[in-house]
Amino acid sequence: MKDPIINALEKALTQLNELPELKKDLGKRPLSNPVKILAIGKSAFPMAKVCVNTLNKRKINYSGYLLTKYGNVSEIIPNLIVKKAGHPIPDKNTIKHSREILSWLEGLPENDELIILISGGGSSLFEVPVDGFTLEDLIHFNKNLLQSGLKIKEINYERAKKSKVKAGKALDHIKAKIIYCYALSDVPNNEPEIIASGCFFPANSPKIDKNHYQAKLKKGRQELYYSIIGDNFSLRYQLAKALTSPVEVQTRYFTENAENVANSLTKFAFSANKKGIYIFGGEASVQVTGKGKGGRCTHLALLMAKKIAGKKHITFYALAGDGNDNLENVSGAWVNQNTANQLQEKGIDISSALKNCDSYTALKAIDAIIPSWSYPLNLNDIYLLQIS
Repeated sequence: MKDPIINALEKALTQLNELPELKKDLGKRPLSNPVKILAIGKSAFPMAKVCVNTLNKRKINYSGYLLTKYGNVSEIIPNLIVKKAGHPIPDKNTIKHSREILSWLEGLPENDELIILISGGGSSLFEVPVDGFTLEDLIHFNKNLLQSGLKIKEINYERAKKSKVKAGKALDHIKAKIIYCYALSDVPNNEPEIIASGCFFPANSPKIDKNHYQAKLKKGRQELYYSIIGDNFSLRYQLAKALTSPVEVQTRYFTENAENVANSLTKFAFSANKKGIYIFGGEASVQVTGKGKGGRCTHLALLMAKKIAGKKHITFYALAGDGNDNLENVSGAWVNQNTANQLQEKGIDISSALKNCDSYTALKAIDAIIPSWSYPLNLNDIYLLQIS
C-alpha cells in the first residue's frame, strides 16, 4: 500500500499539471492568428500541452519549439519542434539546439506574436556561451557551481556572466513586438531575473508585484507581458487540500544550506505543541564533499534522521517537486525517529554517509527512498513534518 502522503502529493501534482492560471490567462488574451510558441525548461512539455490545447479551443494556429531535458516528453505535440538537452549539466545539444532556437527567433517578423513558456532547468537547457568559452569550459563551470553550495540566485548570476542569452540577453534576438511570457517559478521571491537565469526578462526591470505575479514591460518598441503562473506555494496549498486535516502550510521558504535547514525544522518539530502535518518548501543547498551518491532531498532527510533520532513521533519527508532529486528514478526520501537505529543495525554510520554525500546509498538500504513520478512540474522541494 502506497504511503498516503505520497498519494496526496501525486494527486496535487496531477491537478497542478492542468496549469489553471496559464489556461485562464491564455483563454482571455487578445492573441493574433497564428502565434509562435517557445517552451523551455524541465516543465516545458506540460506547459506547452496546456498552451496548445487552449489555442486549439480558440481556433488559433501556432508553431514553434520545445526544449526540455531528456525523458521529459511523453507524446508528440503537433507543429512544435521538440529538442532535448542535458540537465543539470549542459551538453553539446544544449549549445546546438539553443543556437538553432536563437536563429529561429531572429527570423520572426515584427508583427508576429510570441508566447514564451519558461520553467526551472532553463539555465542548463538554453545556453549559448560567450565567445572563447568552450563546451568543456561550460560543463566544468556548471559542475563547480552546482557543487559549491551557493544559492540558486548566486549560481544564476555567475552563469549570466558567461552567457549570450541569460540576464535578458535573449530578448536582443527577437524582433517580435509583442511577447507573452509565462513562468513557473522555482526560485525564492519569484524573481523573474533568476527563473531560468532570466533569459527573457529585461535586466534591471522593476520587480513583479508579488500579489499579482504579473507585469507589463517595455524594451524599446517591444511589449513584454510577464506572468508567474505557479510557484512552490501553489504546490504547498494544493498538497494541503489533498491531505487529511489537520494540515498547516508554513510561510517559510528555505534557501539555506541543508545543515541549517535541518536545524530549523528540528527546532520546529520539537517545539510543536499539537499533532498534525506541517508543510514547508524551498531548496536546501548542499556543498558536495565526497564521492557518494545522493541529492539535496536525500541529504536533508539523512540529516533529519540524525537530529530526530529517538525523539517524539516525527516523520519527515523531503521531496523534489519535479520528481527528480538529481538522481534517476528518485524524488526524495522519508525518515522518522527510528531511522537512525535502523541504519545502525545495517552497520551504516550516518555521520560518515553525510560526510561522503552518500545519503542515497544509506537510505536505500532501509527502503526509505521515494521513487520518481511522472509529473515534471519544477516548483522546488517540499519538506513535510508529520507529528503524531
